[in-house]
Amino acid sequence: MSVLDAPLDKPGPEAEEPAEAGYRKPRRAWSTRGFTSMVTALGVGGVAGVLLFFGIAAKLERTSDWSYDVLDWVQTHEWTDRWVWVGGTVAAVLGAWLLLLAWTPGKRHLLPLFPVGSEMTAFMTRRTAANLLRHTALRSTGVLDARVRMSRRKAVMRVDYHFRDPDELLEELEAALRERADALLMVRVPRIDVRLQPASGR
Repeated sequence: MSVLDAPLDKPGPEAEEPAEAGYRKPRRAWSTRGFTSMVTALGVGGVAGVLLFFGIAAKLERTSDWSYDVLDWVQTHEWTDRWVWVGGTVAAVLGAWLLLLAWTPGKRHLLPLFPVGSEMTAFMTRRTAANLLRHTALRSTGVLDARVRMSRRKAVMRVDYHFRDPDELLEELEAALRERADALLMVRVPRIDVRLQPASGR
């Protein structure tokens, strides 16, 4: 039996309220931020290395004339200078971006599931959840195609249909999709938003 054909069993009381004393609600998956850390280290190291080189070369008087001009510009320009403001703004924006990356989990494509054990954490990708909901919608009579845009809090489904009463089909789809979403055992069950579109309007 494939995952798509799995029975729509709703989570039991033990899944909603685990009996284990040490249970803690699963958190979102955190990214290691390897690329961001590498870029930050290279940038900070490169700037520090260049400044150190200029400082030592200026003390030893073994540097070119243009480097003296740069050092003189840095020493003579005040913080109210326009280019100082531009450089400071760019540095502040980059710093805020790095802090945001450090304080946020990342990996937004992973949705946490209810734990199946005390030492196990499970996740489902948004694409997998969207495919399961789409497969459920295609089972309804009259549905030609379905497209799902999945987020952590909401699933927007656009359905192309024909030869069905739209109110009846909408009620049927909402019930089936809600049942399937509950059966996926996601920690945060997304809200289902179904939007019907007649096949003649394609």
